[in-house]
Amino acid sequence: MFASLALSERTIKYSSLVIGILVMALSGSLFSFASFGTDLKARFGFTSSNLNLLAAIGDTSMYVGFLIVGPIYDHYGERATLITASILTFLGYGGMYIAYAKAWGGLGFLMILYCLAGVASTAGYLAALAANMANFPATTSGTVSGILLAFFGLSATLFSQIKTHLFSGHGEVPDPNSTLKGTKATQQFLLFLTIITTAIYLIAAVFMVKIKRPEVKSLDSGSSSVTTVNDTNEKTAANPAQALSRSTTYTPSMTNGREGWNSSSTTLDKESGIERGTHHLPGDNILSETVPASSEPVVTSTAPGKTWVNPYLASIDMKPRAILRESTFWFFVIAQVSQQGFSYINNVDSIVHAILDPNDPSTVTRITSLTGLHVSLISVGNCLGRLASGVISDWVINHYRISRSVFFFGSEVLILIPLAIMGFTSGMVTMPALVVSSCLIGATYGATGALFASMTRDFFGNKYYGTACGLVMVLNGFNPIIANQIYGIFYDRAAKKMPPTKAGSDSDNHVTCLGNNCYNSSFKIATLLQVVCVVFAGLLFWAHMRKGRKLMQATMA
Repeated sequence: MFASLALSERTIKYSSLVIGILVMALSGSLFSFASFGTDLKARFGFTSSNLNLLAAIGDTSMYVGFLIVGPIYDHYGERATLITASILTFLGYGGMYIAYAKAWGGLGFLMILYCLAGVASTAGYLAALAANMANFPATTSGTVSGILLAFFGLSATLFSQIKTHLFSGHGEVPDPNSTLKGTKATQQFLLFLTIITTAIYLIAAVFMVKIKRPEVKSLDSGSSSVTTVNDTNEKTAANPAQALSRSTTYTPSMTNGREGWNSSSTTLDKESGIERGTHHLPGDNILSETVPASSEPVVTSTAPGKTWVNPYLASIDMKPRAILRESTFWFFVIAQVSQQGFSYINNVDSIVHAILDPNDPSTVTRITSLTGLHVSLISVGNCLGRLASGVISDWVINHYRISRSVFFFGSEVLILIPLAIMGFTSGMVTMPALVVSSCLIGATYGATGALFASMTRDFFGNKYYGTACGLVMVLNGFNPIIANQIYGIFYDRAAKKMPPTKAGSDSDNHVTCLGNNCYNSSFKIATLLQVVCVVFAGLLFWAHMRKGRKLMQATMA
């Protein structure tokens, strides 16, 4: 009977993971904006600043959307979150399809619709991620999030290739009676996005399940703390450190007027020979309403032949107000807000156009193929970065006492390379350098995205995971607006200095700026902002390592 139940739970767990992968593959559809943005620009007569603002609104809504869908997930679960996603994506992409077909509504209306599509993407993303993170133990959280977010990273490649090969608009005969610019293929592509995302979110709402773990009361009659049974707690501890790692929950205490951590319900195995006691664990200021740990408080390393308490796999469930008092939270937020790269991802099409020779007859056709290539490079790099960072960080954190945030810090340092190439290269950026930039931007963005998911769990726990994601990411919503507007302003300024183009030319319909002045000034600013990001990513790593060392010393005292 128990074997069949275990098999059933295992089946549910892995089938939910497969469905989560499918949801993730569709939830990054906004990152394919570059593949149809020029058609929007042509049809509605937008400037580069207008187009960048529209792209930024979509990106921002994905981050601010966490504050909307996070509480929905925390209180109503994955099913309600996915139904919300299906409704919003139908309204968002469906509305854009109608607006594009009729060429009405203007920039403001498209911003509202694209915002709805962005929040829908966040809802699908969060439901798939949070449900599957809860289904698997903390020791594999990096791998699980890496797998899921790898397909989220591939989403841009998936949709850009679909757009390029099925909805390219090549050979399309213009209607002589129509004054509308842009291709009908983009109109059909928006309809396709509406149908596929709405349908998959609804299917996932039915079949993707978050497994509810049984809760076991502590054996200490004086304690009301609850520990959730998890895969990491199945085996009996072989030594005191393992016993402590399995059965100690932590709650805030006051010592000499300062708040700290103490083990209010320490229950050790009788075989260990260690008595119940109180261990004060240092940490940031945590409010008294912090919830006792409900999953793996401190997990013993799984490295072969090694047994130790790993403080960096601690999962202490914090209430939202408690999270706001953590120094790690603010270091994390500032690093996320100042991270650069959005302007490159959303404007790679105009960058490609700016570096091509306008006198080359093949330039017009090469723009489409090279834009598709770089969108794919960014997307594939994003996928590989997410997968590699998740798997490698899990291996390192399980074999060594080191915070997962070291990989976050390293990724932020690497982002400086493509930004410096774009901002400080004398003369025109070469195509090989642009390929390197696309690969690095994609890989590092993917790595930080996957690490964000597992680090949020490491820092703040599972119980309020959706809200914790929202708190970390909400201010990051201003990042793409600022970055894209900076790019758009400098691009339009350089475009005004260009000689006039022939009426009806491709440049007149789409992008009009040629040369390195189109992009280098904005990327110089982006490089400086990224230095700020690197500093705070380093502080985050230092703070978490320091807290872990103190927790380790107190636990092993």
